[in-house]
Amino acid sequence: MDSMPGVDLVLLHAPSVYDFRKRPTMHGPISDVVPSTPVFEMYPLGFVSMVGYLEQNGYKARIVNLAVKMLKNPKFDVEQFIKRLDAKVFGFDLHWLPHAAGSLDLAEIVKKHHPDAPILLGGLSASYFHEEIIEYFPQIDYILRGDTTEKPLLDLMNHISAGKEPENVENLTWRTKDGRKRINPMTFVPTEMDDLWIDYGEVIKLVLRHRDLESTLPYESFMSYPFTAVLTCKGCAYNCITCGGSCYAFKNSFNRDGPAHKSAEKLVEEINV
Repeated sequence: MDSMPGVDLVLLHAPSVYDFRKRPTMHGPISDVVPSTPVFEMYPLGFVSMVGYLEQNGYKARIVNLAVKMLKNPKFDVEQFIKRLDAKVFGFDLHWLPHAAGSLDLAEIVKKHHPDAPILLGGLSASYFHEEIIEYFPQIDYILRGDTTEKPLLDLMNHISAGKEPENVENLTWRTKDGRKRINPMTFVPTEMDDLWIDYGEVIKLVLRHRDLESTLPYESFMSYPFTAVLTCKGCAYNCITCGGSCYAFKNSFNRDGPAHKSAEKLVEEINV
């Protein structure tokens, strides 16, 4: 079977558990704040802003929601699909902790079929556990830490394209060619959000370019219950004791002193798109 059209980066979203279609499971109740099933097939909003940022800077990127494809087609062959993907870099989100098993298991499958391609991980949970992941999961080559990684991602792609080790890429945990662990400082923490454009037009372009609507769906029931979101701020001013995104958590884990907001003018512009 022929490979798919090549891209510089493909962002893959995994189900919470890779083999959920084979594993007998009784799922407990989950929050109805988002419309995901217990497979947690909704990918982070950051996928849209990262793809848009890379596309604006000359790179080709793609979103593939593997969890949705697995939910919609019980016979969907994940390994054959991954084998056919053609990308210089593969990325996974480990934003919400329920994806720990699925993201790392699928990253291992990607590394099996694309051993020479770097694998990138990002998200709040990946940021929190970055040292453990880079130490114990050899399929992961890079981890971008923090709540905002568009610019560090572009810098990393530039280094990879030039064949250089990313010694100066901000917010990056990585493994050198000789296997040593490196942790670059977390210095990219923007204090305002107007430069982070959530452009759903970029997602439409992906659908047309790859002739694949299903891969870009943010959750399984999107076609019957569609909605999108805009990003108003990052960080939090409160310290709810049960929340991993509290002011304390952002300060201690993501180096953010306080919320960063997007201007009302920019929000109106995004909504109008």
